[in-house]
Amino acid sequence: MLTDKRHALIIDVLGQHNFLSLQQLMDYTDCSASTIRRDLTKLQAEGLLTRVHGGAKLVALAKEPELSTKRTQHIEEKIEIAKQAASLINDGDCLYLDAGSTTLEMIPYISATDITVVTNGLTHVEALLKQGIRTYIVGGEMKPTTMAVVGTRAVNFLRNYCFDKVFLGINGIDATTGLTTPDEREALMKEVAIQQSQQTYVLADASKFNHIHFATVKTVEPPIVITSEHGRLLGKEILETANLELLGG
Repeated sequence: MLTDKRHALIIDVLGQHNFLSLQQLMDYTDCSASTIRRDLTKLQAEGLLTRVHGGAKLVALAKEPELSTKRTQHIEEKIEIAKQAASLINDGDCLYLDAGSTTLEMIPYISATDITVVTNGLTHVEALLKQGIRTYIVGGEMKPTTMAVVGTRAVNFLRNYCFDKVFLGINGIDATTGLTTPDEREALMKEVAIQQSQQTYVLADASKFNHIHFATVKTVEPPIVITSEHGRLLGKEILETANLELLGG
């Protein structure tokens, strides 16, 4: 088992049981005691768990805010970003619109015609249909906090399509770690969307810079980050170090 997958499994099973012994973790991962000890040391250093005598217990991570809460935060920045993103859409484009509050703000500003949108955001569907936009909703498990569709079925659904442009939300952008999100299922959805796209845009207000979350979003070609004027001032050096492009340079 790959190290990243093993770490994710350890965090997942600890989330279900709170405390597990070293032997139980060995059984879950089918790995040796020395491997698990190294894993626990690394995960403890990252602040994700606490080693206790005979095993480990989970450190409670900050909960991801619900979409309804996110929609009230940094709203002026999000609208500024959404307008920039919507202006990049051309007539006839096929798009993937990620779940999230900033991508949702894009929809009223889309003026391009004859476009097709695939989305995993349940809240996005009604807004897209009101705009008269041909819309496909991804099928799979519904995540209640972000109203995002995730999981194996959703990932396989995305692999059936090719996109001219992908617009992604993100939770954190860090100079060293790059793009991160709290949920590895959402991270995987973003990675697959990127793989299926000619061009990827990441929408991020200033609050997303210098923050790291649990799951990284891996990219081959650097996506273009769309941010606000405030975000450009705060994040330009971070983006350059992280090998991420900034819209407009």
